[in-house]
Amino acid sequence: MRMIEMVFGDMSTVLKPSDSYAMVLTEAEGGKNRKLAVIIGAPEAQAIKMAQIGYRTPRPFTHELLMNLIYEGGMDFIQAVIYDVKDGIYYTHLYMERPDGSEYEADARTTDVVALSMRAHFPIYIEEELLERERLRNISPDGSVYTLTVNAVSTDMLEQALAEAVKQEDYERASQLRDEIKRRKEEKETEEPNPLHL
Repeated sequence: MRMIEMVFGDMSTVLKPSDSYAMVLTEAEGGKNRKLAVIIGAPEAQAIKMAQIGYRTPRPFTHELLMNLIYEGGMDFIQAVIYDVKDGIYYTHLYMERPDGSEYEADARTTDVVALSMRAHFPIYIEEELLERERLRNISPDGSVYTLTVNAVSTDMLEQALAEAVKQEDYERASQLRDEIKRRKEEKETEEPNPLHL
């Protein structure tokens, strides 16, 4: 599977709900300039913005603490790979090297990986098929307006968009949102194991 390197591009203005932001990752130089938006919360946005401007706090924040522990333990970062998205959550593996040269794969939040990558300077990749499927579309000339795929949005945000569509009497959009919410809930129910009855 072909991997595409992504770099931090930008952070959007506040979305609805008010504590959400769109972190935009951009295909690294030499690519097709495809972009991916990851919806994140305010604390995650703050950690990434601090890394972007190189702000150092008087005491180490979580990402600095984690880096210190990894380096002190003789490990190093290799790369990260974004490999899936489901219900607005992107899934990422973080690869590290142990002191004996073997690799360790850790499941990680995409926001943590980006914040760490901006501090420790390791590459982030995404599977090309996933990027092509989830990339931003209909990007305005100034880049401030774009279309997200439905996978990139959480069910909570879909429910808020549904309420707004009903309020605005946009019943076609409301119907589409209702159907997607129903599909997700049914899928989740089939994934949950049956309770054990004793």
